Amino acid sequence: MTALLMRKMIGNKLEPVDDAGRDALARVSLGTVVRVEMKRPRNLGHHRKFWALVSLIYQNQTHYKSPEALCDVIKVLAGYAVVTRGKGGREIHIPKSISFASMDQTEFEQFWERVVTVVCEQIIPGLDRKELETELMDLVA
Repeated sequence: MTALLMRKMIGNKLEPVDDAGRDALARVSLGTVVRVEMKRPRNLGHHRKFWALVSLIYQNQTHYKSPEALCDVIKVLAGYAVVTRGKGGREIHIPKSISFASMDQTEFEQFWERVVTVVCEQIIPGLDRKELETELMDLVA
């Protein structure tokens, strides 16, 4: 399957954004039905903001042994985990991947909203969302 980057235009039309997309679309006959999978490419800056948050929390605590361990806890608290059963029926939460291949930007934005809620309500109770966002923007700018 060929992955094409498209841009939404006026009138709910999609237009290729690069030569590869234009070439692929040119090979399709007029009136031909094609299946299109819509995924918004991940925003690298948004991904960096997430890791800036993890790093900031990690640097100001002594409980977690690594930023990755803290990241896993945040994912589980945000509900981004697979739940399975261990010995004796005990629930085990396995954090899912947030790699670029695992989720598109729309999914990452939903994940981010849950993460900020978890941080402000459970990890640093009472932390103001706007203050957090402002500090993170200063870190990644």
